[in-house]
Amino acid sequence: MRVKFRVRIYSKEGKKLSKEDFFKHSDSIYKAMRYVMEFKYLEATKWLMVSRDCMEKYLLLGLLSIALGQEREGLEFLQEATKHQKLTDYVFAVEKPEEGFKFTIERIEASLPDFLLSL
Repeated sequence: MRVKFRVRIYSKEGKKLSKEDFFKHSDSIYKAMRYVMEFKYLEATKWLMVSRDCMEKYLLLGLLSIALGQEREGLEFLQEATKHQKLTDYVFAVEKPEEGFKFTIERIEASLPDFLLSL
């Protein structure tokens, strides 16, 4: 499946996480994050839809939707993410490895949707 960019998850210390880092958690949000790390974005989306409301849920849904070409839905999810509290200490990043591009998302700002759509 072709995507506009990849989504990565890092620890707050900057360590790139792998799917093994999420095996110890049984909550659906962590299962979704594991699938993000495996680049199984459609499966991750399914788990995100059944997970509890939090900023990470809607941020990931927004990023994955835009990466898969569903811009309108992605923008709606990003807007919803601003209404919820953060659940984890994880940092999310958008990457295009073939271009050597990496952008870390520290917080959701008004310019983020426009930036993501330009990728």
